[in-house]
Amino acid sequence: MTIHILSANGLVQDLAADRVTPQQQAVYLILNFCAWIVPSYLYLFPAPTTTEVQSFFWSVWLIEMFLLVLICITGVNSCLRKCRIDPRKNFFVDFTCLSIPVTITTLIVIWGVFHLFTTLPAWLLVQGTVSNESLWWLPWLQSSRIYDVMRLLASVGVVFITFLRIGEHMERLSRIRESAKHGVQATPASERA
Repeated sequence: MTIHILSANGLVQDLAADRVTPQQQAVYLILNFCAWIVPSYLYLFPAPTTTEVQSFFWSVWLIEMFLLVLICITGVNSCLRKCRIDPRKNFFVDFTCLSIPVTITTLIVIWGVFHLFTTLPAWLLVQGTVSNESLWWLPWLQSSRIYDVMRLLASVGVVFITFLRIGEHMERLSRIRESAKHGVQATPASERA
């Protein structure tokens, strides 16, 4: 039983060849929930830090929530459109399975870069290995507003890039399925919706 935790390309090949068993699909679904829940509870996805609760916090929080809902609705529908070969059978399985390698790699890169630019300089400053003057070019260390906007961009960016990458893999998977079965035609758009 091969589970592709980091390799979406290997998983695309297994999905195209119909080698992903229902037990493996269940594992992918469980891993997908864990990929979002575990980092949240480990505080790897930071909360807003501003102390201006009445004005800035709520506006940033509401903007982030609105963007995430909009991206999720648009992203799922976009991925559904890219699942052209028998979406009634393939969409949920393909989407669920592909989301784990895509989500894990996207989370690592985006939040890794975020923490590299925010946590590491702050930690170096606390350790005394750098001076306040040498970090003047990092305004997010001086302003919670800038930090919160960077956090919002990282949070929204992770979800946007995740859906974009899942859609690209689903498009590729549809092309592989079409070429593997020359007689198979894409399901008309009216039947996919």
